[in-house]
Amino acid sequence: MPLLICRTCPRYDPHTSGEFGHRLNAAITANANEVTVHVRKVACLGGCPDHGVVAVDGPGKARVRFSGLTEHDAEAIIRAATAHDTCATGIPQDWEVPDELAGRISSITLKRRS
Repeated sequence: MPLLICRTCPRYDPHTSGEFGHRLNAAITANANEVTVHVRKVACLGGCPDHGVVAVDGPGKARVRFSGLTEHDAEAIIRAATAHDTCATGIPQDWEVPDELAGRISSITLKRRS
């Protein structure tokens, strides 16, 4: 399951830029247990200035971006990534978004169909 983590958050604070990604990646590794999470650190997910941005994504599925997260959301993020991965469309209405993240969806991007 692809999980994209912004590696520049918080982008507009040069003293701490990138720390979110390090902290979240460590928390996901510590909380993943038996679940395999494929983390990809990306330069930006376009959630600025509301930093703490991750997205769940997959081939042919909607990309769902969450903002305002911290490393304390790692368990909910893993649950979201797992639910998104098992969903055929990736559209939030088609999978169970964890309650802790439901109000933090900041973008849903549908894939183009040929």
